[in-house]
Amino acid sequence: MGKIIIPKKDLERLYYKKKKSKYKIANIYGCTAGTVLARMREYGIKSLSRSIIQSTYSKKDFLGDKCEKAYIIGFRLGDLNVYKTTKKSEVVVARCHTTRIEQVDVIKKIFGKYGQVSANKSKIDSFQVNCFLNESFDFLMKKEDSVEKWITENNGYSDYFAAGYIDAEANIGIYDGRARFKIDTYDKNIIFWFYEWLLKNNITCPEPTLIGKKNQVYDKIKNYKYNKDLWRVRVSKQQSLKILFKILYPILKHKKRKKDLAKCIKNLNDRRIKKL
Repeated sequence: MGKIIIPKKDLERLYYKKKKSKYKIANIYGCTAGTVLARMREYGIKSLSRSIIQSTYSKKDFLGDKCEKAYIIGFRLGDLNVYKTTKKSEVVVARCHTTRIEQVDVIKKIFGKYGQVSANKSKIDSFQVNCFLNESFDFLMKKEDSVEKWITENNGYSDYFAAGYIDAEANIGIYDGRARFKIDTYDKNIIFWFYEWLLKNNITCPEPTLIGKKNQVYDKIKNYKYNKDLWRVRVSKQQSLKILFKILYPILKHKKRKKDLAKCIKNLNDRRIKKL
């Protein structure tokens, strides 16, 4: 048998554009994967990592807008698990388990333009969401109870970080006829960062409080326990809520958060009118 010819253009198209493995290309040409590898070496075609070959869908680089980056980091720290399947993998996986379709929508808004987002519904009406991104999203691999300096030192970036974290973790609603805002989290340093951010924006609120201790049972029937100490920051005063909502409303992405916030704004206005 003579030398098996695989034209360079065809090999590049199948390997780089179609993302077909050496074994699949070998099946097309009726040869071995070793032969395909030999032709690649002759043409100077460099091998892709396995993770790139397996990811047949397109992935785009992060655009680099710092406001968007700050929001994504905030949302990630609040609600996402981010990892690589191997240390050398070129694919960054961001995942989340949620019962809220609105949370799924936010994740699709954030990452859908950069890579594949799959949302699989379970039998108990919850969703397992997976996002497959390229290495330009390596900045999401970091998971620490802290806010990066470049965010803290810029008011605009701080607002977007806050909005991302709030979309992931906050509770905005009307209780006992009054608008309320609160965040409950295990992230002690981040909750104190929020406290400082609120004060910086002339938003009055009490210092964060410890509302649950590590291993404390909070559901005796299901024997659910707090994994760590649970902290809360809250805002209740009308004028402070008005300032907070004015900052947040244009940049929140979570439909339910925005809907609840709109109801709270109406509540504040109605209460103001009653006082007149």
